[in-house]
Amino acid sequence: MKKQAEKKSFYVDRPFQMCKPFQVFKPFQVFKPFQVCKPVQGRLGRFSLMGLFVVLCAALFVSFSSTSVFSGEYHATSEETTTGSETLACSQCHTMHGSQGGQSLLYEGSTLQPKLIRASSVTNLCLYCHGSTSPGAVGWDARTPPQVENNQQSYTPSAGDFKHSNYTNEANRHSIGTDVSSMPPPGYSGTWSDVTGRYGTEFNCEFCHDQHGNTNFRNLRYNPGVPSDDNASSSNRVLVTYAYSASSDPNDNTKDVNYWGAGADTAPANKFTRTRVRFRRAPIDSDSPARGIAAWCGKCHVDFYGASGASNMGGISNGGAVGSGDNNSSSSSPWLRHPVADMDIGTASTNKHVDSTNWAALSSRTRHIDPDGNPGNSDDQPFCFTCHYAHGGGNPNSGGTPELDHTNLAFVDAAGKVNIETGYSAATGKIRNLCQQCHNQ
Repeated sequence: MKKQAEKKSFYVDRPFQMCKPFQVFKPFQVFKPFQVCKPVQGRLGRFSLMGLFVVLCAALFVSFSSTSVFSGEYHATSEETTTGSETLACSQCHTMHGSQGGQSLLYEGSTLQPKLIRASSVTNLCLYCHGSTSPGAVGWDARTPPQVENNQQSYTPSAGDFKHSNYTNEANRHSIGTDVSSMPPPGYSGTWSDVTGRYGTEFNCEFCHDQHGNTNFRNLRYNPGVPSDDNASSSNRVLVTYAYSASSDPNDNTKDVNYWGAGADTAPANKFTRTRVRFRRAPIDSDSPARGIAAWCGKCHVDFYGASGASNMGGISNGGAVGSGDNNSSSSSPWLRHPVADMDIGTASTNKHVDSTNWAALSSRTRHIDPDGNPGNSDDQPFCFTCHYAHGGGNPNSGGTPELDHTNLAFVDAAGKVNIETGYSAATGKIRNLCQQCHNQ
């Protein structure tokens, strides 16, 4: 691991290699090697041409991003990452002229696209690396992109799968590739045309992830529901902080997310594996700006998120700290929606809604926020990912009754396996098993 950590970024830390062919993706030779710039010893001189090349690249970068010239934790220069090594070059996604030496530089399609992207849509561009037919280990430091659609990499993906079991189930995923111009998210209360005007009418990865990078976990946008607030200085942004280690659990409860491990080609456990991504910091009502995954989801699913005591949620607030829950009064403080912001197992157990003894005794628990790092304790908190996957749910019933798989829900079988795990039993898998982990009614 030490050797890996010390390896320098191919594009940032090494001198510019003028004469080497620029091999974008080794497994897919879709065009002739791109001779970036041949040294010229003429009237202008080599370094004058170099200066012109750098200026042109800088201008191109600025034109594509008004907020950042970095490309995020998994696309960035080493200065912008926690690992100090992740990287991607501009030309992996963009093409200056569309062809080279008479060969197309597009990954698929035949028509040149706005913003000079190398595919017929943003979705197809992302799936060129992150789909089930992705090119595998790429040419820079042999990294393998994680697959988000019909994952074939032998691990249980933390975010779920857009096309689990190679089955497209629109009722059980965020609908990438679908026209959502008249389909705002459930619970949304903003101006949806502002969102589609910014990211396009086809739902794609950019709706949730900043393709050019930010400081949030997985490049999650600061505010996916209000484009004008999607910046690092907005008071309406959401921070999703993270700690990463290549070798072991960072165990940092000041960060919203902890994750660890090697790349996607390391199975069954890597930094994208469900069991290697943990949620640690407990969000509180007084966070400013808001913190955590639930607050982030709530920027689009507005009606489904709120602190205890909010009119859309019910319950009782507690002065900005962890909520006081519901005092079982049918008239003054009943829950109207399931809490996802500031409720823990201990408080809910006091109010008789949760069986903390059953929760503590479980050998396999659904996802939750775990402030003290000891799963099963009274400080554990439910949030959106307790019940739902981010990308899409499992489709174990696709062969017969696909309608049983829906709403990105994490069904649990009798052995405690979730419905995207290998070995999950559809015969014993029920949403009730998930509910009973906490409630045991």
